Amino acid sequence: MRFGTFYFFQAVPWLSHDEVVHRELEQMEWTEELGFDQIWLTEHHFIDYGLAVDPGTLAAVAASRTRRVRIGLAAAILPFHHPLRLAEQTALVDIVSRGRLEVGFGRGNRPAEFRGYNVPQQENRDRFEEAVEIITQAWTQTEPFSYEGRFFTIRDTRVMPKPFQKPHPPLYQVCGSKESIEGTAARGWPMLNSVLRGNAEQQLATNREAYVAAARKAGQSEDNITGLLKKWGVSRQIYVAPTDAQAQAESKDAEMWYQESFRRFVIPERIEEAHPSLQPHFRQLAERLARINWDDLVRETVAFGSPDTVARKIEAMRDAGVGHVLCWMNFGGLPQDKIRRSMELFAREVMPHFRD
Repeated sequence: MRFGTFYFFQAVPWLSHDEVVHRELEQMEWTEELGFDQIWLTEHHFIDYGLAVDPGTLAAVAASRTRRVRIGLAAAILPFHHPLRLAEQTALVDIVSRGRLEVGFGRGNRPAEFRGYNVPQQENRDRFEEAVEIITQAWTQTEPFSYEGRFFTIRDTRVMPKPFQKPHPPLYQVCGSKESIEGTAARGWPMLNSVLRGNAEQQLATNREAYVAAARKAGQSEDNITGLLKKWGVSRQIYVAPTDAQAQAESKDAEMWYQESFRRFVIPERIEEAHPSLQPHFRQLAERLARINWDDLVRETVAFGSPDTVARKIEAMRDAGVGHVLCWMNFGGLPQDKIRRSMELFAREVMPHFRD
């Protein structure tokens, strides 16, 4: 298995934005120092859920502060970017990092972000498809190319520079729905999932089953499917302390702050003002999130505990076929010294059990 650390830059009220950003940049340096394999960056806007507003900039900073670890985007949200600009930016980061970049794409699902960018959320799937086509052409076409779509028009444009990796950096898609999983499998890309609530083992089994079925339907060989699953990445909140009781006591307040920030982020303040096609989803989500409680999270969702307890949860992920674990270890404004200790314990006492 491969292990990376995951960065949201959560803007808790007791830390300044400057403190949030520089704390997590320091954690990126610890990632390489402690022997992790990857740094993963996300993209969010307009709310304290995360200050990771520009994954390209953050990836360039991560590249400048490290020499070995790979740097992944999980993900760049395509409806908020002009695809040519994103293609240029990511190609440049791939060069700066000397080929350490991995690029995940996402459609986005946060109402506040679509409202802020004045992009209708119900268009996110179609915008995603156009952007993927343009970006891959921009990376690979050596001659000027053109594109005519619903949202973007490209006229005889040659994009430079080209990525360091050929034909381009490895691609992933963040999958929050069965439709996304099926589309990702059909493309032959690995998927990225998050375990944020509910039963982790059930979610992983369901996602794997949907992915494998879709990949077979698309004509992928069994060997290719096996290789893609080895790159399947799943993010999960992880906190390690000497004992289960200590881990749970130290992480509870941070986790419950996170859960409330997540609820405010994914559900609009006035559901009735959302597009009619989206309102049923938002109402169902609000009902599910209202039932979340600490005991269920510890039992089913998060990986909080002693090294042995956390290792058992990682073992279940391995048994489900997960190849890359995106360790979200800095949620909810946890103190920096506690994050450092958690990372050290994980690197020293959990990761070695899963190294081939």
